[in-house]
Amino acid sequence: MAQERRIGMHVHTGRGLDKAIEMIETLQLKAVQIFTGNPSAWRSAAVDPQATAYFKRSLEELDVRPAMSHAMYLINLASPNPNFMKKSRAALAAELVRAESYGCHYVVTHVGSHMGDGAQAGIDRVVAALDEVLGNANGSTMCLLETSAGGGAYVGAKFDDLAQILARLPQHSARLGVCLDTAHAYASGYDDGGTDGMRATLDRLTAIVPAERIRACHCNDTTVTLGGKADRHVNIGQGNIGLEGFRALLHYEPLAHCAFVLETPGEEMLEGLENLTTLRSLA
Repeated sequence: MAQERRIGMHVHTGRGLDKAIEMIETLQLKAVQIFTGNPSAWRSAAVDPQATAYFKRSLEELDVRPAMSHAMYLINLASPNPNFMKKSRAALAAELVRAESYGCHYVVTHVGSHMGDGAQAGIDRVVAALDEVLGNANGSTMCLLETSAGGGAYVGAKFDDLAQILARLPQHSARLGVCLDTAHAYASGYDDGGTDGMRATLDRLTAIVPAERIRACHCNDTTVTLGGKADRHVNIGQGNIGLEGFRALLHYEPLAHCAFVLETPGEEMLEGLENLTTLRSLA
């Protein structure tokens, strides 16, 4: 029997975790992504143990798995700036702890920019940063490295970047994986539009990154030109990836275990529900 696809979306938590659970239940999500704090600031409000315990328990009762948090946007694990690198490592370490308290299985993070030093120098710094963070991490929440749209000097725009990082950290294989963003892949030059394009892109990815290390897919369409290196998300079927591209993704058996999570624009009960309905019909 075919494996059920775990389809969900990013849900806002700013109105309170109880409201977030109501939304998750109303939309009947099978997977979810949240921010545990302010994604654009180095410091976040302290965790409320009672609220997070309720959130974690509710996710279990509703069979929402996996749940994942998206780390703050400021993190740059490839930075040549020592102070910025120190803050980035601390922020990722803190997010792994926060996410665990929320019941999240994964933390998705952008890898960062080498700031003109060259891809290999950036990758070397990412490897060192992850080795330190994961080497000191308690708990079981995994860190997923997100594919980049390729703007500027970002590490992770090429699948080979992520493959190298994973290969150099075998000691952390249980805590380190990959999140594929369909819009970012297209923007960075991988033509994952349509049936053939998506299958060819996924074959290319899984040839160098073991499929079991890919744990989540951000399902976002995009109107950015192929290789345009811009991070812009549009609703499913309204961009260059198209309905058939997402149908191919959802039916790609090596990634059947993944969380398929929407990060499309709009309100959760309007555009969000429409995109959920579309993905579910394609699956």
